[in-house]
Amino acid sequence: MSVQESIYTFDGLPIAGVEGGTNILVTGPALGGIRELAMRMLLRGHPREGALFIAADVDGRQALTDYESLGGDLDFARVGVVDCTENGADDEEHNVHAVGSPADLTGAGIEFSSLYERIHANGAAQVRIGVYTLSPFVVYAPAKSVFRFVHTLTGRIRTADGLGVCAIDPDAVDDQTLSSVAQAFDGKVELREADGQRAVRVRGLPDQPDGWQPVELDTA
Repeated sequence: MSVQESIYTFDGLPIAGVEGGTNILVTGPALGGIRELAMRMLLRGHPREGALFIAADVDGRQALTDYESLGGDLDFARVGVVDCTENGADDEEHNVHAVGSPADLTGAGIEFSSLYERIHANGAAQVRIGVYTLSPFVVYAPAKSVFRFVHTLTGRIRTADGLGVCAIDPDAVDDQTLSSVAQAFDGKVELREADGQRAVRVRGLPDQPDGWQPVELDTA
């Protein structure tokens, strides 16, 4: 299967596969399972896929722990993290590159490019890229800088036939910011909880289930 024919699938989730180059915005409450949902969408579908996280809510090692706990294979030749937390630290053994702050979007972009090239050179024909989550960037950096960063990132993913998954809590940002950020994405996966049952709805992507679909998440 060539990169141009690549399909990214989501085992165990009520979301149909998408073509390479697709960027998805995942929205939902920060404490309602959005991080787990986004991380499960980033699980590598086959050994030739890579995974690259841009983490600001948790540090790089915690992001890797979260990934592994959900069944992710920590093949550090093809898995890496850009750690954007304030207390992050470089960890070459675990392929973690730190930038020191969610406000350093230029640094995050540089480290993303470096890690992506390394993962691709190590044999990953397809790479799943996740922003985990976007909310801290909106808090720490000017809105225009965040928009540029998101548009540049999704453009790179689209060109490389990757998969982009960006999580954000709508309650953590104003409506105008959320609307502007959403323009960079091809579609949206919404997460909600009602009567103790979590459900997702896919919008803007072709050949997806209609309406709200129940989803099982471990997050309490």
